[in-house]
Amino acid sequence: MTNRRVMILVLSGLLLAGFVGAARAETDDRAVVRDTQGQIVHLSNGTCVRTKGMSDQDACASRRIAQQVTTQQKTVTERKTRPLSDFTREDRTAYFAFDHFDLSPEATARLDTLSEALKADRTVKEARIVGYADRIGTVSYNQRLSQKRAEIVRDYLIAKGYTNARVTETRWVGKSEPSADCPAGEKRPKLIVCLQKDRRVEVEIGLIHDKTMPDSP
Repeated sequence: MTNRRVMILVLSGLLLAGFVGAARAETDDRAVVRDTQGQIVHLSNGTCVRTKGMSDQDACASRRIAQQVTTQQKTVTERKTRPLSDFTREDRTAYFAFDHFDLSPEATARLDTLSEALKADRTVKEARIVGYADRIGTVSYNQRLSQKRAEIVRDYLIAKGYTNARVTETRWVGKSEPSADCPAGEKRPKLIVCLQKDRRVEVEIGLIHDKTMPDSP
């Protein structure tokens, strides 16, 4: 009986040790190094000092994720503030759906990038906003539609902080200056798709050292 009791006690101890070890494994912080106050020790670049590998569940995960987010935000900022001289006509153009003058997510994103560049570039002399419409519909209707498109782009640039937009020339030409080359006898559904390039607003930018507005495609 004595040997059996000893065996039971030994097995119980092993099971308890395994349970404790498993519990510690669940709360494992990948052995980050802590100082005498229990604070995690970091290198000068903010990296946690460890004696084991990393894990998304460890004590330093939140700091690492925050660093990644900061890096991503910095990259986005740098991309938005590239020189305006690098912008093509396409970069300065917002497109619209057929018979609409509201901004699409793609147009909004493009104007966000443009507005940041306008605010950051001190060589900007002026910006001209020009609204267009496709050839479907009457002259008067498309004139009003192109006006609304130009004005919404102007107002969006103002809202994004480009203050010069308040005195920027804003004009609209309706369907008088087509860009798309579509067959005259095209059926309406295909024609609407073909005329996409005519449903747009262009932001023409004049830089101090330029004699003319950039118009390279």
